[in-house]
Amino acid sequence: MNIYSDERLVSLGVINGTTTRDFGNMRDFKNQNAFFERLGLPHDNFLKLKQTHGADIIEINTAADIEYYKKNLAQADGWLLNTSSCGAVILTADCVPLYIWDDGAASVALIHAGWRGVAAGIPAKAAQMIKKRGGKKLSAYAGPHIQSCCFEVKEDVAGQFDPSAVERRDGKIFVDLRKEIRRQLREEGLAQHDIHAPCACTRHNKELFFSYRRDHTKDCILSFIYKL
Repeated sequence: MNIYSDERLVSLGVINGTTTRDFGNMRDFKNQNAFFERLGLPHDNFLKLKQTHGADIIEINTAADIEYYKKNLAQADGWLLNTSSCGAVILTADCVPLYIWDDGAASVALIHAGWRGVAAGIPAKAAQMIKKRGGKKLSAYAGPHIQSCCFEVKEDVAGQFDPSAVERRDGKIFVDLRKEIRRQLREEGLAQHDIHAPCACTRHNKELFFSYRRDHTKDCILSFIYKL
């Protein structure tokens, strides 16, 4: 029962990762709590979202912010943690769990990057927010998500993306979310080698991941960050 994580973030004191389906449907808070207990992390210190498939990101700067969002469910698609002893989660079932941080991990973003959010520029927005706080030499990691092999779309969706992220094969249209995220982050100054996006297609790998495109289920995997 492994999780997908970025060791660069771990080395900076930020525990992170994306679950597999072995841990159960993470829409169930009992499964979330059991998962964090296995990791030895306080499950009540994790902030949760009502995801809207948009481009809104919530900043957490103080202990007061943490307490507020523990009691009030935010409607957004990302977190930017600028304080320690705090965690945040997102849920995905094909969308991209995207992590972005500065060189010392003073600011760490965790983004639910669905196709609507990516088309609306949420990867670039997260990078811009970190840079506004003085972040230098940003890095990024994209966890398991639907790949261009499986993300078939119609012309109306394809038209919302840069042409470089659109592939046409055998009369069908596919979008490469990973390529579009890379493009946006490169434009925000990230070096190619600082953007890690290992290939793990949620739709292809039924034994590992839930997939809305494949199963039309609401079951989700979970991605998280926790700043020590």
